[in-house]
This record gives sequence, C-alpha cells and structure tokens, in this order.
Amino acid sequence: MVRDTTAMTEHSGAEEGGAVSAAGEEAIRTILSSLRDSMKGEDAGGGVVGQATAGLDPLLLDPQILSHQHPAVNTMLRLHSMALKGLSEFIIKDVKVNMRLLTVTVSLSYDTLLLEGQYDLQGKVVKVIPVSARGPFTITTTNSRVTLRAKLKEYRGRLEVRDMNTEVVFEGVRCHLAQMTGGAMVSKILNPILTDNLERERHKVASSINLILKTALNNELKNYNLGVSLQLLRTSDKLMRRASLY
Repeated sequence: MVRDTTAMTEHSGAEEGGAVSAAGEEAIRTILSSLRDSMKGEDAGGGVVGQATAGLDPLLLDPQILSHQHPAVNTMLRLHSMALKGLSEFIIKDVKVNMRLLTVTVSLSYDTLLLEGQYDLQGKVVKVIPVSARGPFTITTTNSRVTLRAKLKEYRGRLEVRDMNTEVVFEGVRCHLAQMTGGAMVSKILNPILTDNLERERHKVASSINLILKTALNNELKNYNLGVSLQLLRTSDKLMRRASLY
C-alpha cells in the first residue's frame, strides 16, 4: 500500500454542516462530474480548468534508471514511456462541506488504475552470466482511494480554496512483465522494484489531482459573490437543518 500526502497548513475535521453546507456539497459533486471529460482531454477547452486538467489521463511519467544489488543478480533497469491511465474514472464516494468550519472533504475511489511502460534490463546472474531483456510492463491497482481536504477563506466577498491536502492510497498492486528472460529468479527480483516505482511517482499523482480540483473549485467560486456576511451564512447553516432546503 502506497500513500502520499501533500502539505496543508490548516486542517479541520469533516463534521457535518447544515442546509447551506448540503447545498455546497451538491455543487461540488456537479463540479467533480464535469471534470471527467476534460481530464481525458475530450472537452478540455481553453479555460483555466481545461489547462489544469489537460494531460491528466493518461498522466505521463518521467523516465527512470534503477540499479539493484542482490547476492544472486545485479541489475540496471531503465523505465521509459510510462503513463498512468484511469485517473478520470473516479467514483465519488463522499463529499462533506461545513460552512461553520469552512472545510471541504472529498473522497474518491478507483476500481482500477493502470501504469504502462517499457523496461530495458541489463544485469548479471551470480556476477558472471549476463542477462538482458526489454519489453512492455504493466502495473495495475485495484480499490485505490483519494481523499482531499480543503480549507476555505473569504477574499473580497467571495470564498476561495487557500489550502488543500491530498492523500493517495494505492492498493491491490500487481505487476506483469512481457518478454522476460532469465527465469523466475530475475522476474521475482524485478517485480517488487517495478511495484515500488508507484511509490516514487505518488507525489506527482497527488499533486496533479490537488491542482486540478483546487483550480476547478476556485474557478467556480469566483463566480459567486456571497451577497451576505460570512457570519450570517454560518449562522444560517447552524440553524437550518439539511432537509430544509429540499
């Protein structure tokens, strides 16, 4: 299991708010649903959100060179042409807004994420017998999760996201290498190396998701002037039950 968390300077819990908070949750669900096509590049457009989401699915990863020392096998592994696919296929598990605390928490899940790329292996078995292989590899994850926690602040009569924390959890990780030579021993050594490659990339995944959601939320929030004081909204949220607006 691989985790990544981008820093946030302030953090509050996701306690349930009132009617105003419930309206905010529905708005955020709508924003999230509209992001799927733009993340795939199908409807990115030229706006701020389109620029932020362009190229996210697939998410291209930088080449890497990994060396591994083992009593039985020494290897030098080059990974390239890597792309993480499926980030737009998220399931919205939960959205929580609390106007009194000015917090937003979003929980997403993924049935499957797929990392594809090419590997080029050079090495020696027992420091004598040369071994080399190259070909495609795939790493799949199942039941991965993303949790985003944001802190809102008032700015010139509007709300905006100032701080956001993104946590990524990869689970059910499996690796497959094609055209592997050198027998089961080499494959057994390389599988965990490739699987650990997700750990090296988790920060980029978290940062990319963090950027596109923060940009999308602020792009929407700037269109809404509070019209009333923030304190009045908080008081209304406290006094009005969630079902009172529906």
